[in-house]
Amino acid sequence: MIRTFNLEDTNYIINSHYELYNKEYNYDLSFRDFISKNMEGFIERADIIKERIWILEVDKERRGSISIKKVNENVAQLGMFLVDPNLRGAGFGNQLVQTAIDFCRQTHYKTIILWTNNDLKAARHIYKNNGFRLIKTRKQTLSNQELLEELWELSI
Repeated sequence: MIRTFNLEDTNYIINSHYELYNKEYNYDLSFRDFISKNMEGFIERADIIKERIWILEVDKERRGSISIKKVNENVAQLGMFLVDPNLRGAGFGNQLVQTAIDFCRQTHYKTIILWTNNDLKAARHIYKNNGFRLIKTRKQTLSNQELLEELWELSI
């Protein structure tokens, strides 16, 4: 089941992202701070019309998330995309992305952007299959990692 975020989900989003990226990619605590700041911004803005976070629940347990953040009236940014590693390949990631795209259509965004990196192969595959296209890359040091960041875009 995919449901909308409530404040009780805040720690889940922060901790699940940090734990997964630390375990799979050796990200340091600065990544936890990055996610925490994103969550603080979402809660402070409280723009329930143009922004949203969804939680994936399986057997009444939180197992994933995705968000849409307003960049401007026409552009939304997809983020906080995560699926529990034990559920990968079961279609939940695609369901989360489709939920976010549907919301953007309903709220009359024209474009969705997202930043990812080239190491996130499964996520990149989902983005591509949903019509996103890679438009820009840049080398960046984040969370003590040398990354090739990618900007993806979907016109809707």
